[in-house]
Amino acid sequence: MGETPTVARCRCCRRLLRAEESLGYGIGPDCRQRLGITPRRRLRLARVRPGGECEGQTSLLAEWDH
Repeated sequence: MGETPTVARCRCCRRLLRAEESLGYGIGPDCRQRLGITPRRRLRLARVRPGGECEGQTSLLAEWDH
C-alpha cells in the first residue's frame, strides 16, 4: 500500500508506462511532448564544509548564541 506501481497507464492515451520518469508524471513521453510538459531539472545544491559560513546568510540560532 502506498507504493508507486511499476506498470501503469498514461493518463492521456492509456498506453502502458514502464519508464521511471513516465511513472512519476503519470504521462508518457509522447503525450508530455504534445502537451508541452518539459522535463524536470535537477536541483543543484552548493556544497559548504561543515561549520563553514555562507556569505549573506544569517545563523538560525543567532539569538540563542548570546
